[in-house]
Amino acid sequence: MNALLSFIQKLLIGLFVLGLAVLILVGLIRYQGDQSGERNSWKQAKIRNSIEGYLDYLRDCQACPREQDAEKALDQLQRQRGLVARLERTHLPPRAGIALPIFSPDGRDILAVGGTSLYFWDSTTGRRLIRDKNGFQTRGGRYLEALAYSPDGLRIAAGMSGHEGGYLVLWDQKTGELLADYAVEWYDVKSVAFSPDGKSVGWIARGPAGIWEPGSGKFLRATHEGSDALAFVRRDDGKPLLVTASGREVWFWDAASMEIAKQSELNTDRSLLGLSQDGFLVAFREGPVLELWDTRSGTLIASLGDHDSEIAGFCRESRKGWIAVGTKSGNLYLWDIAEAKKLGSVLAHEGSIEQIACSRQGKVVTVGWDAAKVWDLEKLRHASQE
Repeated sequence: MNALLSFIQKLLIGLFVLGLAVLILVGLIRYQGDQSGERNSWKQAKIRNSIEGYLDYLRDCQACPREQDAEKALDQLQRQRGLVARLERTHLPPRAGIALPIFSPDGRDILAVGGTSLYFWDSTTGRRLIRDKNGFQTRGGRYLEALAYSPDGLRIAAGMSGHEGGYLVLWDQKTGELLADYAVEWYDVKSVAFSPDGKSVGWIARGPAGIWEPGSGKFLRATHEGSDALAFVRRDDGKPLLVTASGREVWFWDAASMEIAKQSELNTDRSLLGLSQDGFLVAFREGPVLELWDTRSGTLIASLGDHDSEIAGFCRESRKGWIAVGTKSGNLYLWDIAEAKKLGSVLAHEGSIEQIACSRQGKVVTVGWDAAKVWDLEKLRHASQE
């Protein structure tokens, strides 16, 4: 009996060892196969030596050994098409993306949300700029939805969402000190903009729109269902008007009273995309077609249709009036709308350009799932015409 039990015990141990050996062997074979596949993919990317090839490689790369080499090679090729820098992400929490990017008025800095916090980057090098770690407090439980620089670059306004309503916040740009805030009951603040004189902050939510003057504490609010975009323009007498867009309608509001100064309905069947930062243009999209209308006259300025895929976003470079357009396929386009002429394009990201913002100095920042990148529009134009 003891001999039988001993035999069974040895048999079970032998089967266990054999099974473990098989698992190890299968793992080694798979590892070698993965390494071989990785080497072949990297080899093919180097043979192609193109923006498309390196983006394809990085799309399938999950912490692969050649990831940094592929990014360097990609950056080198994209620099020939206007790339200035990619924003570093090593300081961000794991899996945190970059969102809501805006340029400082002088174009030197980029402010954006990384995860749930505010960060600054140098727009030329892409390196993080250190600010006071105790500054820019966002009040627990609330999320950043919108950002804006004051015209002089000394203050930052933010719109926030929360559990029981939104908040408007004003910080000192250098120290992050909280200068003022205001609770917007029942509504999350979705967009903010400074008036040209920097004294007022315009805001919109999913129902109301309004004006907040942090210095005096004045707060104005008006019902404006469906408003999706806002900006400021000046009247002929120099006084500011708040511009909002909803559906096919453009509304102008007296910034001192929030009374409607003008309302117009545009003759388009396309979907609203947004307003340019200066409030001069309102954009509509349908598939690869982008329509641009003058907000003041209500006339069609340009219809731009030569895009590879659906329009994802746009911005206006105010110095030359150029339009930068991002698509769902990751391409960045540059247009001169005075002649409805395409000046250049580049495959910027693997996947959709999720957000795009222009500076006043001829740069644009684009954000995709893979990276946030800064581009020089003049270099893009020049490279595309060579």
